[in-house]
Amino acid sequence: MRFRCTLPALALLALTSAAWAAPNVFVAYPDAGHRVAYDHVILEGSVTPGASLTVDGRAVKVGADGLFMEWWPLKPGTNDLRLMARQGGQSGVTTLKVIRTVFKATPARPTAIDAGSAQPREVREFWDLAGDSPAERSVPLAFQGSPGGRASYRLGKAAPVAMREGPAGTYRATFVVPTQAEFRQAIFTFTLTGKDGKTVTAVAPGRVSTGGGIRLGTQKPGSVLGLGLNQSIFTVTDLDGGAILYPRGGMTFALVGRQGEDVRARLAPGQSALITAEQLEITPGAVALAAGGAITLDGTAMPEVPAEPLVSEPPQEVSTSQSDEIAPVESVPAVPKRSAEPVSIAPTSDLRVRIPLGGARLPFKLEQEDGGRRLAVTLYGILAQPLSGPEGAAALLAGVEVRPVALGVTRVALNLNAVQAWGFTANYDGPDLVLSVRRPPTLNPLRPLEGRTITLDPGHGGSQNGGAGSLRVPEKGLVLPIALRAAELLRGLGATVNLTRTADVTLGLYERGLSAESSQSDLLVSIHANALPDGRDPRGIRGPEVYFTYPQAGALAASILGQLRARLPDLGPGAGLKPGADLALTRPTAQISLLVETAYLTDAGNLRALSSPEGRERFAQAIAGGIADFYAGQVGK
Repeated sequence: MRFRCTLPALALLALTSAAWAAPNVFVAYPDAGHRVAYDHVILEGSVTPGASLTVDGRAVKVGADGLFMEWWPLKPGTNDLRLMARQGGQSGVTTLKVIRTVFKATPARPTAIDAGSAQPREVREFWDLAGDSPAERSVPLAFQGSPGGRASYRLGKAAPVAMREGPAGTYRATFVVPTQAEFRQAIFTFTLTGKDGKTVTAVAPGRVSTGGGIRLGTQKPGSVLGLGLNQSIFTVTDLDGGAILYPRGGMTFALVGRQGEDVRARLAPGQSALITAEQLEITPGAVALAAGGAITLDGTAMPEVPAEPLVSEPPQEVSTSQSDEIAPVESVPAVPKRSAEPVSIAPTSDLRVRIPLGGARLPFKLEQEDGGRRLAVTLYGILAQPLSGPEGAAALLAGVEVRPVALGVTRVALNLNAVQAWGFTANYDGPDLVLSVRRPPTLNPLRPLEGRTITLDPGHGGSQNGGAGSLRVPEKGLVLPIALRAAELLRGLGATVNLTRTADVTLGLYERGLSAESSQSDLLVSIHANALPDGRDPRGIRGPEVYFTYPQAGALAASILGQLRARLPDLGPGAGLKPGADLALTRPTAQISLLVETAYLTDAGNLRALSSPEGRERFAQAIAGGIADFYAGQVGK
């Protein structure tokens, strides 16, 4: 006879099956086989709720939701961590391999040189030695070897030169290329005589060559996106790697050498810069002489940015864990009504200052100074005639200062009559370099957000998970519902909201900035969750942080931070404001740009706030409320 399963029997079977099921262990961080150069690692993840957990037999604290986070000690070499979850007489086991790497110094005996440590490692070419300063002709030399020895280097067949030791086992020297030198792929040979009397040698993989003459480097057409994204892939740096400027299409450089994959440009006498060779068209020739002359003003609108197609995956369904409904806690408070009559919002023209270059594409550096009251451009290149200040006046402009800084370096500073907080750019336009400054919008005192455009950027997405989510939802899935809800709240206050993504799709960093530019947004607010890198003890590090590069974003950053601290005091105060950040989503200048790190994924309480519908609602309220407070504070300015 066929067995008939009644509803009570099915319920009993389900309960029995659940009792039999072994609890599982999910490790969010680190990944299997992870290498770390520190004596501890953040071990985080979750087990089946209600289960206990041991790691290598040691009990680990587990929350009711299964969450665990441990600052776990590591021994040198391979650590095979055995994580065992137990529940209802059942157990689940996961083994995680973590490798702690340890620097091994070269022993004193027998005498040896670590050939892989020998520097320089790249080709150094000098095309115009006569124009280089001693610092620009310097080649750092170094190697690791047995400590306490006597070391020297030799270039080609020249006489050996002594090297100094410090710290122990590290030998260094600096070779300054003579101005009359002629080398074709000369090599450096290192010699070390150790305490045991043995002498060993090694050859640096790098080479030195001279000659060839100055060349012209031109930033490839179409390579630079947008008006003011300032992509790090094109950063022009000093010889130590610090950013000097961000190029624009057609910018020209006098090239005087090569250093590995980079070419060396001479911005001015004694001031070199490194540029990735692939971004330039390199030809014979010289940088054109710039015209100079009278700076002029005009009042045309900031140039529109053509909409760039977003190269992303097609919209996908968001998993349930990423799209939980957010129960409303409270609405963003409306801005208090004022006695003044509403002011209609009309398009405003921007301040545009034209620096005459006669079609030359000189390198320039653009900086915002004095809390946003000054916009300064530094020009690198020779002018046929000095620049002179403009005639006439502009509503936003208090004055223009022109000052020669050094031979071939001129500084033009726009002194503004109010803190400029809405965006600025500098780009070539016909024969001129044009500095554009966005004027403050005319705001409705009753509804300051009405008609304003705001870009919200939920960080990561698609193939980019972001930080590991120990409760099994990564950063990308935690910040998306916050951004969607914040957008809904802002629209309720009259704003137009541009979302860089509305689903779990892959989006490039610069596509996000282009989206803000093409929509002519006032603000770009990127929403993320924080996490600590290897080597940082996570205990006690929690709370919000807001990153921005330029002073114009300071007021908005403070407003959002204030709301986060007020609405989510349980997060902890956090490190707060982070000005001067060098991030892809804070460097854009065409609008106020900042990045909000809502909370720490590496803190259990912070993660639980991000993971709960109630917590995500408070995050959304705080971000929308901070933006609303900022606009309210701009009324009448």
